[in-house]
Amino acid sequence: MIKFSRLFVMIVISFFIAFNFTETKKDKLENEVEQYFRYLTDTIYRYKINVFNSKIVTYEYHKPKDLLYFNTPTIDEKTKNISGNIDNFFRLINENKIIQGNVWKVANIYPNYMYIKPYSDKCKNRSGDKIVNCKQYFDYLLKKEKIKRNLEQSNLTVYETMKVYGPYYKDKIKGGIITVYYPLYFDRKIDSILLLDIKADFLKDFLHDFNGENFTNFSLDKKIKLNEFIFNIIAKQKYFDPMKIPIQRSYWFFSLICLVIFIFLFVTYEFILFLRENINDNKKDKLTGLYRKDCFNDTKYSVSCIIIIDIDYFKNINDTYGHQVGDIVLKEVSDRIRYFISKTDIGIRWGGEEFVILLGEEIDIKQLKIKLNQLLHAISDIKICNIDVTISIGSFLSPNKIILANAFKSADEALYESKRTGRNKYTILMN
Repeated sequence: MIKFSRLFVMIVISFFIAFNFTETKKDKLENEVEQYFRYLTDTIYRYKINVFNSKIVTYEYHKPKDLLYFNTPTIDEKTKNISGNIDNFFRLINENKIIQGNVWKVANIYPNYMYIKPYSDKCKNRSGDKIVNCKQYFDYLLKKEKIKRNLEQSNLTVYETMKVYGPYYKDKIKGGIITVYYPLYFDRKIDSILLLDIKADFLKDFLHDFNGENFTNFSLDKKIKLNEFIFNIIAKQKYFDPMKIPIQRSYWFFSLICLVIFIFLFVTYEFILFLRENINDNKKDKLTGLYRKDCFNDTKYSVSCIIIIDIDYFKNINDTYGHQVGDIVLKEVSDRIRYFISKTDIGIRWGGEEFVILLGEEIDIKQLKIKLNQLLHAISDIKICNIDVTISIGSFLSPNKIILANAFKSADEALYESKRTGRNKYTILMN
């Protein structure tokens, strides 16, 4: 059964991994939002340059379907030919991942005419609109949105002259519309106004797609003023000012991630334990629970200290009490050996009534003598099946590791000496 301390460690690790996961994803989300808004800003900038360099043509030779005049034009009335530019601009901002599919309308408004994309029959019907039909519509927008005509005496950057309005509800569009008025200045004097109508849910749609792709559940801060946020991020990020993205975590989803990670760690840990126990079980003697001799290659394995244990007069125990009692004695002796050795030591049933302990840590002669005395008493002090059982011990100690086969040979000589000189004792040979 897994200990409470390990459970606590797993809980802490799960929280740490979940926190770092959400922080990493939050950073990724914020970077993507800034990146795609930067693409939008650059797209507007390139559009502005292309518009300023567009040809000026007369109405007689230029009648594009997306051009709307505020008044009936004369044959020689001049307009800028930006039809191709506004088509390309509309396509590019629709490809921008943060706005993708949420562009409602784009227009470039001049004093006497405007280009509008997408152009529909509704545009033609606006000829009866008091504002659209008025030659002063361009001036109306300047006044209404407080757009400056001339930047000569203003400390504003071009990006700071932008206005963002909304969200407001139009044509039953879910979530409403955000309108961006972006003045286009030529030589710091107003030339035209670029207008973007964007569905107000575009950020929610972007977050929905991001959450699906990244296994997250971020949402917009409910207190966000979307128009102020759009203004700030477009106006400021061109200069790489720090911009806080209004994103909230979902605490229940964070808890779910912690739980999933905890379950994964728990199952993995239990599975590793299961594998290790099964692998180790295959290496262990079924009766004693100690490792089998054949699991150790005595020509490749090296040790600095080895202990060989032999149960005294074990044949007499078998002959007198039977093999069933003999097995009980073997199991009890091995249990006491296993209880006696440390985690770094290895206990082996070498064969019959003979056991081997390979010490994992360095030990000096004084410490070894104490250890062997304790081992002798661990076996002999308490009877097994009401039988006095003792052991003989032979040990070999070397300052350096040597091949197990050579170490065993020396320890076996020490064991023979213990048996020859009275049993229930230990003998140590040193290199």
